[in-house]
Amino acid sequence: MEIEIILGWIAGVTLVVAMIPHQVRTIRLLCLVSGLCAFATILLSGGLWPALLTVGAFVVINAVRLAELRHRSSGGAMSQDERELFEHVMRIEDPKRQSRLRDLMAWRDAAPGERLIKQGQRNPPLLYVASGRAAIERDGRLVSECGAGEFLGEMSHLSGDRASAAVTVTQDMRLAELDRDALAQLSRDVPELGRAIDAAFNRSLAVKVLRMNDASGSPGV
Repeated sequence: MEIEIILGWIAGVTLVVAMIPHQVRTIRLLCLVSGLCAFATILLSGGLWPALLTVGAFVVINAVRLAELRHRSSGGAMSQDERELFEHVMRIEDPKRQSRLRDLMAWRDAAPGERLIKQGQRNPPLLYVASGRAAIERDGRLVSECGAGEFLGEMSHLSGDRASAAVTVTQDMRLAELDRDALAQLSRDVPELGRAIDAAFNRSLAVKVLRMNDASGSPGV
């Protein structure tokens, strides 16, 4: 059997297997292997450049994402913001579980005026606010605010509904965006972890509901 046929089979089987695990890093690694085998198959069989470029892009993207995950998990001690999120907000102390959660989030800064969530948005981002503030508006009217230690988009994540309000940054913000789908899968795989995460979301919602009730009696985001 010719080598390109063998590599083609490996590429296909590996890509199918990549759909089985739930850990993001494992999926990325298997996709990378599949992409490399597919690239070699196309190259050896004299495939067209568009196919090579497409598969090459697939390989590069997975390699970059995998490198980011490795760097994030081996980047030394956790930042103060990460420690606050895991130990005090989510109340998760197991380093291994903290590491798995760390793989599912990306930190960034947001400037005043940035719209984080649109009212009525389907599957809005799931965000954790480490610092800064944001305004919560419904139908163009300010109903509440959100600050450090709180989540945004958690109600939609728990209920599956569209976002019930818009969220706009009002003070320079440091936040983490969590991968909604991967987090949901992790919660199913590790029920104890899922309960801790849901409890953190519910505490955040309770704070916002109390704040809104004091102001206008409106429900949260």
